[in-house]
Amino acid sequence: MKVDKIVIVGGGSAGWMSAATLITAFPDKDIYVIESKDVPTVGVGESTIGGIRNWTRYIGLSEGSFFPATDASLKLSIKFTDFYRKDGGAFHYPFGVALGEPNRNPFFDWHLKKYLYPDTPMEDFVRCMFPAAALFETNKFSLNNNKEFDIFNADNDVAYHFDATKFANWLREEVCKPKGIKHIVDTVTKVNTNESGVESLELSSGELVTADLFVDCTWFKSLLLAQALQEPFRSMSDMLPNNKAWATRLQYEDKERELEGFTNCTAIENGWCWNIPLWSRLGTGYVY
Repeated sequence: MKVDKIVIVGGGSAGWMSAATLITAFPDKDIYVIESKDVPTVGVGESTIGGIRNWTRYIGLSEGSFFPATDASLKLSIKFTDFYRKDGGAFHYPFGVALGEPNRNPFFDWHLKKYLYPDTPMEDFVRCMFPAAALFETNKFSLNNNKEFDIFNADNDVAYHFDATKFANWLREEVCKPKGIKHIVDTVTKVNTNESGVESLELSSGELVTADLFVDCTWFKSLLLAQALQEPFRSMSDMLPNNKAWATRLQYEDKERELEGFTNCTAIENGWCWNIPLWSRLGTGYVY
């Protein structure tokens, strides 16, 4: 089937990142985003992983362009505190690859060290295996032009913290609409289907929207997939007992100390808390 018109249902970071990707890959396509003013965005997703830099490069974003508008900061690792055991210290999971011999599991040597010396602290792992530990443990960053940090790749081994809502709005106004994405501010009231899938959408204004391809970015509401097409939800509850969360924002008390180059996750009695340091505030919450 030839696809000329694509309609994305839902805004937020999912909708506008999808739109930015599609218009980059298919600049000749007619692409629309339908975003309801009556449905607020979730605003989660402030902490990203390393692959996002491949995506920002793909669509042509520079950090200087969106950092000021999205409250962004650099992220080099994820820190897990007390996950080993209560008061058992912390370990980092950095981006990038570990030091090691070719064709050999790079973690074998450290596992042997821990076996022979059980009192070796968990923090020792990242300090032995990832040269960039010297950066994120001291709130520093380096382009590593002179290879002071060995195999650390400043282009690929770094991710971002940012305000997901601000990022979505910035993508909409500064990337997607200037590249030709059509923005429809309206609410989908009915999804019409046929034997091939979604046929058309009815909006509260009375407009009927058709397309060759529909993309569902309506989060857990799953307006097209779950509701209209009755695609079953694949639960992971047998492996993931935590199924609830709350989120909030905090102001810095000591920004120089608290603005860290990593996301910190701390295990507590019934789940874990996250700490995401954006440029001007902290994002935090509790998964339980």
